Amino acid sequence: MEHNRPRIGRPPLADPEVLRSRLLGFIDRAGYDQASMGSLAAEVGMSVRTLHRYFPAKADIVWGGIESSIETLTRELDNADDGLPVFEAVAGAVARVFDQNAEDLTVMRVRLRLIALTPELRANQSATFEAWRHAIIGFVARRRGEDARGLVAVTAGTAVHTAILEALSWWALHSEATDPAATIAAALSGLGALSVS
Repeated sequence: MEHNRPRIGRPPLADPEVLRSRLLGFIDRAGYDQASMGSLAAEVGMSVRTLHRYFPAKADIVWGGIESSIETLTRELDNADDGLPVFEAVAGAVARVFDQNAEDLTVMRVRLRLIALTPELRANQSATFEAWRHAIIGFVARRRGEDARGLVAVTAGTAVHTAILEALSWWALHSEATDPAATIAAALSGLGALSVS
């Protein structure tokens, strides 16, 4: 009996981001816990071994693809206007990261919704997103003229980083919110307002 599923074998090299987009759609439909690497490989006509060459673990399909963002974030934080409040400067830097991100917003929403709804993914943040936390801590430390291991730098930087993740999760779960960068800016603005209220 014929079916439309692609033939398993060793296909020519695929574009990792095109592959990721297809796999995210499948995971979104099936559910993260239900989508095995075997079922994902079959969906795109690959062997499990070949799929592992692209994505060593299932979590890498969801969290991966943002590696270049840390370079942009670090550069933008390094070039931030010293006259801007910390929250506003970070929001501006993150907005420019999104400006340079070519990922379709629909795909981004699927990715972030999966992260928001899957405890395993939230508990195991990617190395890149963890690097965001360190970059923000370093920025806060520089603004305060203190060591990046200082109490305020670590706690304030981590709070900002957590606020960004929560804002992205909120954006992913609310279809009426159309701009992730604006959502982050609003969240950080609200967080900043708490310090002067």
